[in-house]
Amino acid sequence: MEGTEREKNKRYYVVNFLICVCIALILGAGVAYIVILRSNLMEQTIGNVLNVTRQQQQSFDTFISADRERLHSYATYFSHTDSKDTAGVREKLKVFSEIDAYYSVINLETGEYCNNKSEQVFLMQGDELEVYRSLTGADIRDPYPGLYSGSTAFGYYERFEFADGVQGLFQKAYESEEVSEEFSLSFYNGQGRGYIVSREGEILMRSNGEKDKYSYNNLFDMVVSADDTEGGGEEFIEMLRNRKTGTAVFENIQGEQICTYVPVENVEGWYLISVVPVSAVMEEADEIIKNSQFTIIFLGVVMMFFTGCLFLNWRSHKEISKKDQEIEYNKQQFDIFSTYLSNNTDDVYIMLNSRERRVEYVSTNVVRVLGVSVEDVLKDIRIFGRAKYCSGKHVEFTDLEAMEPGDSFEPVMSERIHAKTGQHRWFWETVYSVLIQGEKKIVVYLSDRTRERETQNTLTQALDLARVANKAKSTFLSSVSHDIRTPMNAIMGLVTLLSQEADNPERVLEYTQRINAASQHLLGLINDVLDMNKIEGGNATLNISEVNMAEVIEELNVIIRPQSKAKDQNFRIFASSFTHERLLGDKLRINQVLINILSNAVKYTQEGGCIELNVCELPGVTEGYSRVEFVIRDNGQGMSPDYLEVIFQPFTREEGSATREIQGTGLGMAITKSLVDLMGGSIEVESELGAGTTFTLDLDLRNCEDDEDDLAFWERHGVRRMLVADDDEYVCQNIVKAMKHTGVDIRYTTSGKKVVEMMRTARERGEPYDVMILDWKMPGFDGMETARLIRKNYPVKIPILFFTSFDWSEIEEEALEVGVNNFLTKPFFMHSFKEAVERLMDSGKDKLERTDSQAESVFAGKHILVVDDIEVNRLILVKILESLGASVCDIAKDGQEAVDMFNSSSAGEYDVIFMDVQMPVLDGYGATRAIRVSGHPSAKSVPIIAMTANAFMDDIRDALESGMDAHVSKPVVVDQLKSTFQEVLERKRQYGGS
Repeated sequence: MEGTEREKNKRYYVVNFLICVCIALILGAGVAYIVILRSNLMEQTIGNVLNVTRQQQQSFDTFISADRERLHSYATYFSHTDSKDTAGVREKLKVFSEIDAYYSVINLETGEYCNNKSEQVFLMQGDELEVYRSLTGADIRDPYPGLYSGSTAFGYYERFEFADGVQGLFQKAYESEEVSEEFSLSFYNGQGRGYIVSREGEILMRSNGEKDKYSYNNLFDMVVSADDTEGGGEEFIEMLRNRKTGTAVFENIQGEQICTYVPVENVEGWYLISVVPVSAVMEEADEIIKNSQFTIIFLGVVMMFFTGCLFLNWRSHKEISKKDQEIEYNKQQFDIFSTYLSNNTDDVYIMLNSRERRVEYVSTNVVRVLGVSVEDVLKDIRIFGRAKYCSGKHVEFTDLEAMEPGDSFEPVMSERIHAKTGQHRWFWETVYSVLIQGEKKIVVYLSDRTRERETQNTLTQALDLARVANKAKSTFLSSVSHDIRTPMNAIMGLVTLLSQEADNPERVLEYTQRINAASQHLLGLINDVLDMNKIEGGNATLNISEVNMAEVIEELNVIIRPQSKAKDQNFRIFASSFTHERLLGDKLRINQVLINILSNAVKYTQEGGCIELNVCELPGVTEGYSRVEFVIRDNGQGMSPDYLEVIFQPFTREEGSATREIQGTGLGMAITKSLVDLMGGSIEVESELGAGTTFTLDLDLRNCEDDEDDLAFWERHGVRRMLVADDDEYVCQNIVKAMKHTGVDIRYTTSGKKVVEMMRTARERGEPYDVMILDWKMPGFDGMETARLIRKNYPVKIPILFFTSFDWSEIEEEALEVGVNNFLTKPFFMHSFKEAVERLMDSGKDKLERTDSQAESVFAGKHILVVDDIEVNRLILVKILESLGASVCDIAKDGQEAVDMFNSSSAGEYDVIFMDVQMPVLDGYGATRAIRVSGHPSAKSVPIIAMTANAFMDDIRDALESGMDAHVSKPVVVDQLKSTFQEVLERKRQYGGS
């Protein structure tokens, strides 16, 4: 018994020992398991945080890259605007008014600051402006205090040039809080914090709402303040400065922290850093560990009763724990993935219960993409509205209910409308049927394709425009070929007839006149084609100089009135009194535009029709500028609505029976519109078939400084009192207003009969009038009868100017016979009136009495040097000059020969030099410069006139800058040649020889 008992005790102790060993092993294994589990969970958590940081960095880089590309496009968009066109800049900024970001345009010359959030134009000065002037190229600005919001801002900038060469800067800025929300810089229920930091640790952006007492301005301070006895903090700082990616764990006042850091690729020296308390990320893991500890203790107690059951239970728990970890991991991955997709993509995910016809899940970005809230979608799917399917196919709930798990529909393109903005958006819709926990679900994937569709639409429109342009150019080439061949055929045929009938002077004269007409038409056609080519190539420039509106209107009257008179049309000009007659602009381009429109009006208006030109000065939008409005109105053929839509496109013409017989290239209006745009103006057209056309042209021109010698001018010419007579009292009042500052006493009347009475009264008072402006057509006593009575009753010959808007050529002889001294064209301009007074008062000189024979004698007896490398050009010019009375015409074949001949001539030997431009050895510009600096006695005074086929504004400017006095384009027009030389001689006499 004793042995048995001893055996039992021994067995008991062995069993107890084994149980203790098992318990010890289980407890040890449990402790080891908990330590390993915590370590694994810690590593997984750190990896997850690093992945989130990487995803945020990729999204942030993508956001920056896309934004900078758009910024460059916007800067290019604003570079086409003139720096002084502040209203145009503000109008363009309105495009961005609905966007949350701040778009700003800064004029770096004037400091004007405009943005899309305010109608106000701010003016920056001093250090504030210098900050922006110091920015060069295109880059990203470190977060800075917003200029007017006061909040910290983050953005980009790009420097550009306005259309007039002034430096500007385009900037896009966000509130830093918006960027933080955009890229989820706050996570783990707000316990995790995200930072954008510089290489030196400066915190540039931080999680929204981070305002606790432990906030840092430099991340290194957070690390250095940590209890880091092993130098890990310093290692982390060094890794950061070397642009490394990694993780770190440190402990500071707030406890143990996990830190992950990834460099921002698109911004040198920036890092995206996530800092999460270990307690936050390990909260769920600690719960698992706590449960595990409880289970291990429970299993240990159970093991004391039955080791086998403990072992089986332990294995079961281990499997459950593993599955729990997988579930938690998958849940975290899904949260991260769905959060990333919602914040960074425009693809929408929807899960439906087809049986109950309700939405069980929708991604949160549905608010941004389609303008409806998640809550509203979950309540009623009909909030989406009905999509428009591009294929015409519709998906109904019955179709969804018929789907079996694993089935899917072919992707279809649909069009939906944003509920808030009304924007049309396009999506690829894909539908899947899946089985979740034994229940069928419908997953709908809406992949946003709006940008692709818009790009496709843009490309389609561009292709259509290219096809239209190609077709138009083909039509143009066909038309221009016909238009070129028509005058060429006439010229060649007439030359043949001329050679056959050379002995018939009458026929020779007739044929040469017709050849000249055909040549002029061909020259106009070539000029139009070359002008359009230069404008489309972006090489057209403006020659800004003083423009006198009186001269512009007078020149238009001289050019257009003979054309309208030939068709028995009534051409009238009306103009209001101008406050500023002298303006700055390109006179040649202004004339070109107006002549083009007026010539078309004459061309397309029937015989006996009416054409009006109304000119007025409107208040300028910008200080120092005047807006001049030209309105050209006719009662001609008019234009169709279809043609009005393309009137300013090149190579287009109105096609119809009435216009088919009128020659043209379809380039005139395109050139006109391009020149108006080049001058910063605007042009509008209204027309109706059979009712006529109205063009409205507005130009903003800078004012010239007013003359300061008005009083001296009138005193010098003895004009103290003046009488004005016109049946339109408004005209009289305009003259009084224009002469207000001259010191001249002006009286007016609307009756010719009363003029005689006022003359008598003035003589009786001993205050006779010094000059009189007399309207030609007045009721009762017209201007002619009134002038006749004045000359008959008053021996003192007061200067009389006939004031009329009509062509006075028919009455000129009669008017001079009754005693009229000169004519003054309506409307009244001070410049024209001064010229008339000078002609009347200055030493008896009267330009009105100049005869054509005197004008033609401008070349009589002149010694001329002709410089041209083409023999036929030299021959033609010499013959023309000899026919005009030139005594000697010397010839030089290139620029160097011309310089040598001039240097060897005596002082004053050559009266004028006609200089070609494009020549071998030395061109015309170089030859002119060499002559001007040669030291010859006549080097500065001899007139040099460019005579070249280069007929653009740039060529005229180059000729004048080289030292030439004028420019005549080939082919040579005799009247232009004479008038140009006459103008040069008059300038030489007026301003001296140099």
